[in-house]
Amino acid sequence: MASPTFALSWQLSELHGWGLVGTHTCLHLLDAGRPPLLLREPALESLRPHNRARIEPLMESCRRIGAISAARDGRPLRLGGTVMLHALSNGMVWDEPSRLYQGERNIGVIAFEDTGLDADAIERARRFDRIVVHSTYNRRLLRERGLADVACVFQGVDPGELEPVAPRRAFGDRFVIFSGGKLEFRKGQDIALAAFTRFHRRHPEALLVTAWINPWPHTARGMAESRHAPVPVGVAEGRLDLEGWAVANGAAPGSVVDLGFLPRDRLAGLFAECHAALFPNRCEGATNLVAMEAMACGVPTILSANTGHLDLIREGTCLPLLRQDPVPDPEGRRIGWGESSVEEALAHLEALYQDRAAARDLGASGRAFVRAERSWADFARAFTEAAD
Repeated sequence: MASPTFALSWQLSELHGWGLVGTHTCLHLLDAGRPPLLLREPALESLRPHNRARIEPLMESCRRIGAISAARDGRPLRLGGTVMLHALSNGMVWDEPSRLYQGERNIGVIAFEDTGLDADAIERARRFDRIVVHSTYNRRLLRERGLADVACVFQGVDPGELEPVAPRRAFGDRFVIFSGGKLEFRKGQDIALAAFTRFHRRHPEALLVTAWINPWPHTARGMAESRHAPVPVGVAEGRLDLEGWAVANGAAPGSVVDLGFLPRDRLAGLFAECHAALFPNRCEGATNLVAMEAMACGVPTILSANTGHLDLIREGTCLPLLRQDPVPDPEGRRIGWGESSVEEALAHLEALYQDRAAARDLGASGRAFVRAERSWADFARAFTEAAD
């Protein structure tokens, strides 16, 4: 019997996590001789040339099925012989492609941080043949709410785009600390900033290099909840003033550089310049792609020991922030979130600064772990097997 066709409900890109999940799943299926059906046109301009060349031929079938759907005036179209992968957001909510198409088998895919799963959300989840998540944290929460058929598949990195490169000393002799992720309360940049500010007082040559750009600036407003960064982030020339926010909340002028959006072909070069990476995130529904990318490049990495990060922490591969205090949760939407200790983050930064040889060994162990056990190729194979 012929293998079913996979259909993907979300847009492929190399800009963010969802896009990368779709892109690497698509590439795996092409390698397996099972070209998928794309139900949204991919963001071809975001793809590296070799990936764009492979995925662009799928545009024809995408447009053809779109025309068929459009002629049905909103009536759902059943795709026979198809396993459809449906992107779900907080609350088990889906968007237009999942309203317009149904496969013969339907798989919900989600990475969530909002734990407010009411009865309606669970009922929506039960409409799918299976749910696939990307952390044991998410799987446990769903199973506790009575969903039995929940598979967990860890996201990954592409080792080919993260090959080691020689540092260019772009920042001179400064001790460079990296902090990444779009600016929002959940990502904990306020904790990273507070720890760095204190570290910089001890070591004025330290530099915090960030990739905090947030395409959805309204989500940054939640940072007002922080006790570490009381001054809200402003907007300059239509974008968040991230360096200004850092200085307004205690950083010395010139000690923080935000790089804005980083193309994927610049990641390895950036990480080659870094001596440490700090991720005191309050919650991750998956395992934090940018943290895995830093580790894959051998950057000694500090990780909060909560939620999805727990699937990334192995002894000797990173420095965990073990002290995790409760995060205020008046509505029950932050089960499992953790507040990392600024003092513990500062101590880890100091350890990496004082013993560079041990830091290099830690970075090498983290690199070996991520590249061996957290690749996109392994993810895509396990993901399609879980759905097939």
